[in-house]
Amino acid sequence: MFSMIYNVKNGGNLPKGHEAFAKEVYALLRRCVLLQQVFLPHSDIHHEETTVFHSPIDLRGLYEFFGGDVSLKDSRDVELLQDIKFAKAYFDAAEPAVSLEINEITDSRRNEWLPNMHVGVRADYSQFADHIRTVRGEVHDAMKHLADTWLEKKATFADVLESEFSAIGPTKKQAFAKWFEEVSNPDPSDPLALLESSGRPIYREYRELCRLLKDRGVDEDQQPLEIMKFWHWERQREIPHQRISSYLFAAVARRVVMGEKRIVDRGLINDVRTISTYAPYVDALFIDKRCAALLKEEPLRAELEYKARIFSLNDPDEFLGYLQEIEGQTPDEVREYAAMIYGID
Repeated sequence: MFSMIYNVKNGGNLPKGHEAFAKEVYALLRRCVLLQQVFLPHSDIHHEETTVFHSPIDLRGLYEFFGGDVSLKDSRDVELLQDIKFAKAYFDAAEPAVSLEINEITDSRRNEWLPNMHVGVRADYSQFADHIRTVRGEVHDAMKHLADTWLEKKATFADVLESEFSAIGPTKKQAFAKWFEEVSNPDPSDPLALLESSGRPIYREYRELCRLLKDRGVDEDQQPLEIMKFWHWERQREIPHQRISSYLFAAVARRVVMGEKRIVDRGLINDVRTISTYAPYVDALFIDKRCAALLKEEPLRAELEYKARIFSLNDPDEFLGYLQEIEGQTPDEVREYAAMIYGID
Protein backbone atom coordinates (compact mmCIF):
# COMPACT_ATOMS: atom_id res chain seq x y z
CA MET A 1 0.00 0.00 0.00
CA PHE A 2 2.75 2.48 0.90
CA SER A 3 4.66 1.79 -2.31
CA MET A 4 1.42 2.21 -4.29
CA ILE A 5 0.82 5.56 -2.56
CA TYR A 6 4.39 6.52 -3.44
CA ASN A 7 3.77 5.70 -7.10
CA VAL A 8 0.54 7.72 -7.17
CA LYS A 9 2.35 10.74 -5.77
CA ASN A 10 5.34 10.38 -8.07
CA GLY A 11 3.67 9.18 -11.26
CA GLY A 12 5.01 5.64 -11.06
CA ASN A 13 3.50 2.37 -12.23
CA LEU A 14 0.23 1.43 -10.54
CA PRO A 15 -1.25 -2.08 -10.15
CA LYS A 16 -2.63 -3.13 -13.50
CA GLY A 17 -6.39 -2.83 -13.53
CA HIS A 18 -6.42 -0.90 -10.24
CA GLU A 19 -5.17 2.49 -11.39
CA ALA A 20 -8.40 4.32 -10.50
CA PHE A 21 -8.52 2.58 -7.13
CA ALA A 22 -4.95 3.62 -6.33
CA LYS A 23 -5.66 7.28 -7.02
CA GLU A 24 -8.92 7.27 -5.09
CA VAL A 25 -7.49 5.47 -2.08
CA TYR A 26 -4.53 7.88 -2.02
CA ALA A 27 -6.86 10.87 -1.69
CA LEU A 28 -9.24 9.18 0.72
CA LEU A 29 -6.55 7.87 3.07
CA ARG A 30 -4.85 11.24 3.34
CA ARG A 31 -8.21 12.93 3.96
CA CYS A 32 -9.03 10.47 6.75
CA VAL A 33 -5.61 11.09 8.33
CA LEU A 34 -6.04 14.87 8.27
CA LEU A 35 -9.54 14.50 9.70
CA GLN A 36 -7.87 12.70 12.62
CA GLN A 37 -9.93 9.56 11.99
CA VAL A 38 -7.13 7.13 11.10
CA PHE A 39 -3.37 6.75 11.31
CA LEU A 40 -1.25 4.49 9.13
CA PRO A 41 1.52 3.21 11.42
CA HIS A 42 4.87 1.96 10.19
CA SER A 43 7.09 -0.67 11.77
CA ASP A 44 10.50 -2.28 11.46
CA ILE A 45 9.08 -4.53 8.74
CA HIS A 46 8.26 -1.44 6.67
CA HIS A 47 11.75 -0.10 7.35
CA GLU A 48 13.40 -3.27 6.06
CA GLU A 49 11.22 -3.37 2.96
CA THR A 50 11.91 0.31 2.35
CA THR A 51 15.68 -0.06 2.64
CA VAL A 52 15.73 -2.32 -0.43
CA PHE A 53 13.24 -0.13 -2.35
CA HIS A 54 14.60 1.79 -5.35
CA SER A 55 13.94 5.16 -3.64
CA PRO A 56 14.21 4.34 0.07
CA ILE A 57 14.72 7.84 1.48
CA ASP A 58 11.72 9.28 -0.34
CA LEU A 59 9.46 6.33 0.49
CA ARG A 60 10.38 6.47 4.18
CA GLY A 61 9.71 10.20 4.25
CA LEU A 62 6.38 9.70 2.53
CA TYR A 63 4.93 7.13 4.91
CA GLU A 64 6.15 8.97 8.00
CA PHE A 65 4.39 12.11 6.77
CA PHE A 66 1.41 10.62 4.96
CA GLY A 67 0.36 8.19 7.69
CA GLY A 68 0.24 10.53 10.65
CA ASP A 69 3.65 10.16 12.31
CA VAL A 70 2.64 7.09 14.36
CA SER A 71 4.97 4.09 14.50
CA LEU A 72 4.57 0.63 15.96
CA LYS A 73 6.97 -1.16 18.24
CA ASP A 74 9.30 -3.50 16.40
CA SER A 75 7.70 -6.83 15.58
CA ARG A 76 10.18 -8.73 17.79
CA ASP A 77 9.32 -6.44 20.70
CA VAL A 78 5.63 -7.17 20.24
CA GLU A 79 6.31 -10.89 20.16
CA LEU A 80 8.38 -10.59 23.32
CA LEU A 81 5.58 -8.63 25.00
CA GLN A 82 3.19 -11.53 24.39
CA ASP A 83 5.77 -14.15 25.40
CA ILE A 84 6.42 -12.42 28.73
CA LYS A 85 2.71 -12.19 29.51
CA PHE A 86 2.42 -15.95 29.04
CA ALA A 87 5.60 -16.52 31.04
CA LYS A 88 4.16 -14.63 34.00
CA ALA A 89 1.07 -16.83 33.83
CA TYR A 90 3.18 -19.99 33.68
CA PHE A 91 5.46 -19.04 36.57
CA ASP A 92 2.49 -17.90 38.68
CA ALA A 93 0.21 -20.84 37.76
CA ALA A 94 -2.35 -18.32 36.50
CA GLU A 95 -4.36 -17.76 33.34
CA PRO A 96 -2.53 -15.81 30.60
CA ALA A 97 -3.84 -12.27 30.11
CA VAL A 98 -2.54 -10.49 27.02
CA SER A 99 -3.82 -6.97 26.36
CA LEU A 100 -4.44 -6.43 22.66
CA GLU A 101 -5.09 -2.70 22.91
CA ILE A 102 -3.32 -0.66 20.24
CA ASN A 103 -1.67 1.52 22.89
CA GLU A 104 0.33 -1.54 23.97
CA ILE A 105 2.33 -1.51 20.74
CA THR A 106 2.53 2.12 19.57
CA ASP A 107 5.77 4.06 19.96
CA SER A 108 4.10 7.40 19.28
CA ARG A 109 1.26 9.31 20.90
CA ARG A 110 -2.07 9.19 19.12
CA ASN A 111 -5.51 10.79 19.46
CA GLU A 112 -3.84 14.19 19.28
CA TRP A 113 -4.06 16.78 16.52
CA LEU A 114 -1.37 16.24 13.94
CA PRO A 115 1.10 19.12 13.54
CA ASN A 116 0.63 21.15 10.38
CA MET A 117 4.37 20.90 9.75
CA HIS A 118 6.49 17.78 9.33
CA VAL A 119 10.20 17.76 10.10
CA GLY A 120 12.14 14.69 9.03
CA VAL A 121 15.70 13.49 8.61
CA ARG A 122 16.60 12.07 5.22
CA ALA A 123 18.66 9.30 6.76
CA ASP A 124 20.42 6.96 4.37
CA TYR A 125 20.27 3.29 5.42
CA SER A 126 21.53 1.92 2.09
CA GLN A 127 24.57 0.42 3.83
CA PHE A 128 22.20 -2.19 5.31
CA ALA A 129 20.51 -3.08 2.03
CA ASP A 130 22.92 -5.83 0.97
CA HIS A 131 22.70 -7.49 4.39
CA ILE A 132 18.88 -7.40 4.30
CA ARG A 133 18.88 -8.92 0.81
CA THR A 134 21.33 -11.62 1.91
CA VAL A 135 19.25 -12.57 4.94
CA ARG A 136 16.08 -12.53 2.87
CA GLY A 137 17.72 -14.83 0.33
CA GLU A 138 18.85 -17.25 3.03
CA VAL A 139 15.39 -17.35 4.57
CA HIS A 140 13.83 -17.85 1.15
CA ASP A 141 16.16 -20.77 0.41
CA ALA A 142 15.25 -22.35 3.75
CA MET A 143 11.54 -21.90 2.99
CA LYS A 144 11.96 -23.48 -0.44
CA HIS A 145 13.68 -26.47 1.18
CA LEU A 146 10.84 -26.74 3.68
CA ALA A 147 8.29 -26.52 0.87
CA ASP A 148 10.06 -29.35 -0.96
CA THR A 149 9.81 -31.43 2.22
CA TRP A 150 6.07 -30.73 2.49
CA LEU A 151 5.59 -31.73 -1.12
CA GLU A 152 7.67 -34.91 -0.79
CA LYS A 153 5.78 -36.03 2.31
CA LYS A 154 2.43 -34.84 0.97
CA ALA A 155 1.96 -33.11 4.31
CA THR A 156 -1.57 -32.26 5.39
CA PHE A 157 -2.71 -29.05 7.03
CA ALA A 158 -3.09 -30.84 10.36
CA ASP A 159 0.39 -32.41 10.07
CA VAL A 160 2.11 -29.07 9.48
CA LEU A 161 0.10 -27.25 12.12
CA GLU A 162 1.03 -29.79 14.78
CA SER A 163 4.65 -29.76 13.57
CA GLU A 164 4.78 -25.95 13.90
CA PHE A 165 3.33 -26.09 17.40
CA SER A 166 5.59 -28.92 18.51
CA ALA A 167 8.67 -27.13 17.21
CA ILE A 168 8.25 -24.00 19.35
CA GLY A 169 10.16 -25.31 22.36
CA PRO A 170 12.93 -27.16 20.50
CA THR A 171 13.45 -24.20 18.15
CA LYS A 172 13.87 -21.78 21.05
CA LYS A 173 16.27 -24.18 22.76
CA GLN A 174 18.29 -24.53 19.55
CA ALA A 175 18.36 -20.75 19.02
CA PHE A 176 19.59 -20.24 22.58
CA ALA A 177 22.32 -22.86 22.12
CA LYS A 178 23.43 -21.09 18.93
CA TRP A 179 23.51 -17.74 20.75
CA PHE A 180 25.56 -19.25 23.58
CA GLU A 181 28.05 -20.62 21.06
CA GLU A 182 28.33 -17.18 19.43
CA VAL A 183 29.17 -15.39 22.68
CA SER A 184 31.45 -18.18 23.91
CA ASN A 185 33.47 -18.26 20.69
CA PRO A 186 33.14 -14.83 19.03
CA ASP A 187 34.57 -14.29 15.58
CA PRO A 188 37.90 -12.49 16.22
CA SER A 189 37.75 -10.91 12.75
CA ASP A 190 34.39 -9.26 13.47
CA PRO A 191 34.58 -6.56 16.16
CA LEU A 192 30.79 -6.18 16.18
CA ALA A 193 30.06 -9.88 16.67
CA LEU A 194 29.40 -9.63 20.42
CA LEU A 195 27.29 -6.52 19.95
CA GLU A 196 25.11 -8.27 17.39
CA SER A 197 24.78 -11.33 19.62
CA SER A 198 23.53 -9.20 22.52
CA GLY A 199 20.60 -8.09 20.38
CA ARG A 200 19.42 -11.57 19.41
CA PRO A 201 15.69 -12.01 20.16
CA ILE A 202 16.32 -15.29 21.97
CA TYR A 203 18.83 -13.66 24.33
CA ARG A 204 16.50 -10.77 25.06
CA GLU A 205 13.73 -13.21 25.90
CA TYR A 206 16.03 -15.33 28.06
CA ARG A 207 17.22 -12.26 29.95
CA GLU A 208 13.64 -11.11 30.61
CA LEU A 209 12.63 -14.58 31.77
CA CYS A 210 15.60 -14.69 34.17
CA ARG A 211 14.47 -11.37 35.61
CA LEU A 212 10.94 -12.70 36.13
CA LEU A 213 12.29 -15.77 37.91
CA LYS A 214 14.64 -13.72 40.07
CA ASP A 215 11.68 -11.55 41.14
CA ARG A 216 9.92 -14.76 42.16
CA GLY A 217 12.81 -15.96 44.30
CA VAL A 218 14.06 -18.71 41.96
CA ASP A 219 17.76 -19.47 42.44
CA GLU A 220 20.00 -18.50 39.54
CA ASP A 221 21.16 -22.06 38.93
CA GLN A 222 17.54 -23.21 38.63
CA GLN A 223 16.47 -20.49 36.19
CA PRO A 224 17.64 -22.17 32.95
CA LEU A 225 15.68 -25.32 33.81
CA GLU A 226 12.50 -23.35 34.52
CA ILE A 227 12.90 -21.41 31.28
CA MET A 228 13.26 -24.62 29.28
CA LYS A 229 10.09 -25.92 30.90
CA PHE A 230 8.26 -22.74 29.91
CA TRP A 231 9.52 -22.94 26.34
CA HIS A 232 8.09 -26.45 26.10
CA TRP A 233 4.80 -25.53 27.79
CA GLU A 234 1.81 -26.82 25.87
CA ARG A 235 0.13 -23.43 26.00
CA GLN A 236 2.89 -21.78 23.98
CA ARG A 237 0.65 -22.51 21.00
CA GLU A 238 -1.94 -20.11 22.40
CA ILE A 239 0.38 -17.09 22.21
CA PRO A 240 -1.21 -14.94 19.48
CA HIS A 241 1.84 -14.52 17.24
CA GLN A 242 2.70 -18.24 17.55
CA ARG A 243 -0.84 -19.37 16.79
CA ILE A 244 -1.44 -17.12 13.79
CA SER A 245 1.93 -17.80 12.16
CA SER A 246 1.56 -21.57 12.66
CA TYR A 247 -1.84 -21.58 11.00
CA LEU A 248 -0.55 -19.49 8.10
CA PHE A 249 2.40 -21.80 7.48
CA ALA A 250 0.07 -24.79 7.58
CA ALA A 251 -2.16 -23.08 5.01
CA VAL A 252 0.87 -22.34 2.82
CA ALA A 253 1.92 -25.99 3.06
CA ARG A 254 -1.52 -27.10 1.93
CA ARG A 255 -1.24 -24.86 -1.14
CA VAL A 256 2.24 -26.20 -1.91
CA VAL A 257 1.05 -29.81 -1.77
CA MET A 258 -1.84 -28.85 -4.06
CA GLY A 259 0.73 -27.74 -6.64
CA GLU A 260 0.89 -23.97 -6.12
CA LYS A 261 4.51 -23.14 -6.88
CA ARG A 262 4.68 -19.36 -6.55
CA ILE A 263 3.30 -19.04 -3.04
CA VAL A 264 6.73 -19.39 -1.41
CA ASP A 265 8.41 -16.19 -2.54
CA ARG A 266 10.87 -13.77 -0.94
CA GLY A 267 8.12 -11.70 0.65
CA LEU A 268 6.27 -14.54 2.35
CA ILE A 269 8.05 -14.46 5.71
CA ASN A 270 7.57 -10.72 6.14
CA ASP A 271 3.90 -11.09 5.23
CA VAL A 272 3.44 -13.79 7.86
CA ARG A 273 5.33 -11.72 10.45
CA THR A 274 3.21 -8.65 9.74
CA ILE A 275 -0.07 -10.50 10.08
CA SER A 276 0.83 -12.66 13.07
CA THR A 277 2.34 -9.75 14.99
CA TYR A 278 0.01 -6.84 14.29
CA ALA A 279 -3.38 -8.29 13.26
CA PRO A 280 -4.46 -8.81 16.91
CA TYR A 281 -4.01 -5.07 17.65
CA VAL A 282 -4.86 -2.91 14.63
CA ASP A 283 -8.29 -2.16 13.16
CA ALA A 284 -7.37 -3.02 9.58
CA LEU A 285 -4.59 -4.53 7.50
CA PHE A 286 -4.17 -4.10 3.76
CA ILE A 287 -2.09 -7.09 2.66
CA ASP A 288 -1.26 -8.98 -0.51
CA LYS A 289 -3.93 -11.05 -2.24
CA ARG A 290 -2.23 -14.36 -1.45
CA CYS A 291 -2.26 -14.02 2.33
CA ALA A 292 -5.70 -12.41 2.33
CA ALA A 293 -7.02 -15.50 0.54
CA LEU A 294 -5.30 -17.82 3.04
CA LEU A 295 -7.00 -16.08 5.97
CA LYS A 296 -10.39 -16.68 4.38
CA GLU A 297 -9.79 -20.42 4.13
CA GLU A 298 -10.91 -22.88 6.78
CA PRO A 299 -9.95 -23.56 9.47
CA LEU A 300 -8.13 -20.20 9.64
CA ARG A 301 -11.36 -18.26 9.16
CA ALA A 302 -13.09 -20.03 12.05
CA GLU A 303 -10.25 -20.72 14.47
CA LEU A 304 -8.06 -17.60 14.35
CA GLU A 305 -9.04 -14.57 16.39
CA TYR A 306 -7.68 -11.10 15.70
CA LYS A 307 -9.04 -7.57 15.64
CA ALA A 308 -8.00 -6.49 12.15
CA ARG A 309 -10.32 -6.43 9.20
CA ILE A 310 -8.37 -7.83 6.27
CA PHE A 311 -8.30 -6.05 2.91
CA SER A 312 -6.40 -6.59 -0.33
CA LEU A 313 -6.65 -5.95 -4.05
CA ASN A 314 -9.07 -8.88 -4.12
CA ASP A 315 -11.72 -6.50 -2.73
CA PRO A 316 -10.73 -2.89 -3.52
CA ASP A 317 -14.31 -1.60 -3.40
CA GLU A 318 -14.76 -3.03 0.08
CA PHE A 319 -11.69 -1.12 1.29
CA LEU A 320 -12.90 2.11 -0.27
CA GLY A 321 -16.28 1.61 1.37
CA TYR A 322 -14.60 1.07 4.72
CA LEU A 323 -12.67 4.33 4.42
CA GLN A 324 -15.72 6.24 3.18
CA GLU A 325 -17.68 5.06 6.21
CA ILE A 326 -14.91 6.26 8.53
CA GLU A 327 -14.72 9.61 6.74
CA GLY A 328 -18.49 10.02 6.94
CA GLN A 329 -18.50 9.56 10.72
CA THR A 330 -16.17 12.51 11.35
CA PRO A 331 -17.79 14.96 13.81
CA ASP A 332 -18.64 18.37 12.30
CA GLU A 333 -16.49 20.21 14.84
CA VAL A 334 -13.46 18.15 13.83
CA ARG A 335 -14.14 18.92 10.16
CA GLU A 336 -14.20 22.64 10.94
CA TYR A 337 -10.90 22.56 12.78
CA ALA A 338 -9.30 20.36 10.09
CA ALA A 339 -10.36 22.86 7.45
CA MET A 340 -8.77 25.72 9.40
CA ILE A 341 -5.54 23.86 10.20
CA TYR A 342 -4.91 21.83 7.04
CA GLY A 343 -7.00 23.64 4.46
CA ILE A 344 -9.05 20.60 3.45
CA ASP A 345 -12.66 20.92 2.27
